Amino acid sequence: MPEKIFRRPLRLPALLAAIALVAAACGNDSSDDTATPPADEGTASEVDRCQINQDAGTITFVTGFDFAAAAGIAEVIVADANGYFDELCLDVEIQPGFAPSNGAIVIEGQAQFGMAGSFSELVNNNVAGEGDLVAVLHWGRTAIEAIVLPEGNDATGFDGLCGGLVGIKGDLPYSLQAAVALSGAERSCFDEVLLDGFDPLAHLELGIDALPVYKSNEINTLDNAGVDYTLLDPLDFDVPSSFGIPFTTQSFIDENPTVVEDVVRALIKGYEAAAADPDATVAAAFEHIDAAGNPLFLAQEAELFRWRIESGLIADLAPDGVGVGIPDTELLGAEIQAMVDAGVFSELPDWESMVDADIAAGLYDGTTLAWPS
Repeated sequence: MPEKIFRRPLRLPALLAAIALVAAACGNDSSDDTATPPADEGTASEVDRCQINQDAGTITFVTGFDFAAAAGIAEVIVADANGYFDELCLDVEIQPGFAPSNGAIVIEGQAQFGMAGSFSELVNNNVAGEGDLVAVLHWGRTAIEAIVLPEGNDATGFDGLCGGLVGIKGDLPYSLQAAVALSGAERSCFDEVLLDGFDPLAHLELGIDALPVYKSNEINTLDNAGVDYTLLDPLDFDVPSSFGIPFTTQSFIDENPTVVEDVVRALIKGYEAAAADPDATVAAAFEHIDAAGNPLFLAQEAELFRWRIESGLIADLAPDGVGVGIPDTELLGAEIQAMVDAGVFSELPDWESMVDADIAAGLYDGTTLAWPS
């Protein structure tokens, strides 16, 4: 992606390095003792950034599924609980929401950051709402959705759904639409029935031939109940997909580059802490869940399962030598092309303008996140 000139200020590590070089050069000039900068000059940029972040006021982050311990949500909860936003002089308020409607909330300026269930969802929000949402992090490099085939269904691929009855909760997830298209089949080859609720046991009792599920949710219910099933996982079929996509808007990036950098910095640090301690992550999530009255009746055991599955997928698919969370533009582009193939988009959208990998990449020294002293 072409570099956007004057997009954001000199990044903190580079700025501190430049100050150090100036200090060294001045120190070698013995003819002028006053040229040596004071000992605390290296922290001046941090003071400036702190003031900039404070002046931005409250930054609202709207979640994609209440306060669940999911990618795109867990890291902001942990960053808040561990004081990472406070350390960067940021006032971040976490607001419960639901994807994809949270995209419209950010587009309309009611919140500054949000979480998309996938990059396809973000792009569709932009196309449908003429928005300027931009993905700033990319956690999941595969689909979080899959198809459960009840015992007796011997399909071995997504084309095997043809001729059957598929239970749908709202709509067929983007990743599964892509999986069907890439299998050579068309969505019209199977019948669909709208389902009520989220109980996979009740859904399978209806006699459907296939059930779309989240690998980090319904699978846990089925396993605990001892139900036999087969899983059609897009990961096993190399379907380009994603999950857990934090975003903001291009206009907010342009107006608040330092704030955006430091929010992303805190989210990365929050993810690292969340992945390292799942139990603490779920405990932090339930402080918010319980305070809000737990309207979705989320359970701690289920949320622990959710976070372990999602953080495990993120870790398993993370490429070597790359800082965690840096968007993979090649993979994201392949995902959107699959959406065109599936008929979700009539033509290829300008998806490249909807992701900024440079923000996260600029916060790393190799694979180590730079954090102000």
